[in-house]
Amino acid sequence: MLDFSALFMARVQASTQVQFVYDIAAGQVVFVNAAYGPVLLGTCAGVNAELPALLARIHPDDQAYLAEHWARWMRGEQLGEIEVRLQRVGELAQWFAAIPYYHVGEAGGPLLVCTLHDISAAKHHQANSDLFNSRKNVTLEVLSHDASGAFIMVEQLAQYLRDELPEAVRPQVAQMLDMLENTSRESVKMIRDLINIEFTAAVATNLKMDRVDLGDIMRGPLAQLQLGYKLLGHHFTYSLPAEAVYVNLDVSKFTQVVINLVSNAMKFTRDEGHVWVTVTGLPDRARVQVADDGIGIPAAMLPHVFERFTRARRLGLRGEETIGLGLSLCKTIVEWHDGTLSVSSVEGKGSVFTVDIPLAEGALSRLPDELVDAVVFQ
Repeated sequence: MLDFSALFMARVQASTQVQFVYDIAAGQVVFVNAAYGPVLLGTCAGVNAELPALLARIHPDDQAYLAEHWARWMRGEQLGEIEVRLQRVGELAQWFAAIPYYHVGEAGGPLLVCTLHDISAAKHHQANSDLFNSRKNVTLEVLSHDASGAFIMVEQLAQYLRDELPEAVRPQVAQMLDMLENTSRESVKMIRDLINIEFTAAVATNLKMDRVDLGDIMRGPLAQLQLGYKLLGHHFTYSLPAEAVYVNLDVSKFTQVVINLVSNAMKFTRDEGHVWVTVTGLPDRARVQVADDGIGIPAAMLPHVFERFTRARRLGLRGEETIGLGLSLCKTIVEWHDGTLSVSSVEGKGSVFTVDIPLAEGALSRLPDELVDAVVFQ
């Protein structure tokens, strides 16, 4: 008869993923496979002696997160995988997905069986992809704002010239002005359609949630927006929290929401006006506010701004058109993150859009010293 225990042990030893068994009562590792050496640069025989140095490498922002899950594992809860970082001197952090299994055990007591899967390459690729997408979306928004404004101006000039032309030259020139006006109008429509298609397509993809530092994630897109709008002569500023604020996000979708809210604020703020973004961490949630001192929203329109194809849609100050989907999609994406999107506004004084989302588990920046020995690896 086939010896399944020997078969699975051979498979575990041949795996490139670190797999270990932790005896909860004894407070030590009782088994680790051969992958421990090449992946974590340790020796199987010395794993317990090396454990304190290994734990010291856990990223400070992940300590409370790991401690919270470790305590739940010790209580026998069967949880899904978590992701943690190990710091490396002079190198990028090493990312691991920890996949636990609580085994009741025999006379020796309960065991925690865990697989550590090195996901560093995937995480770094995802970070690069998110950065590229945010820069692409910012560039599209800024260019659309600039190009749309130019085409709208050409359209308005064509209308003015047609009205001012002498009757004698009007038949010949009016036809060319009509062509110029129609081309400008269609160009503006094409630009906005492209932006709307890009945003709608982004919403249609599945959520890819990661535990991230909100301030760190928003720094790149907001800096790009500030640079882009400065080149266009607009006033845009932002502020980020001094401490890490961890949330669970689909980074690409969430940054697109903030970009869309900023673009919307610019649309209804005069050239001499101001738009600013504030990112803050609150006791139970993270908050992103997009504020402006623009023309504001009439009180009668406020209850309808988040409706699909809302009756509250209107032309921007530079003639920008809208199909009324942007804020509705923004609200949908925020709600997918278990958050809320709200607005307050005073006509003639400006608007504030507020996004609140829950903090991630173990969102403290570090584990309190008095809990380290009691909670993290007894």
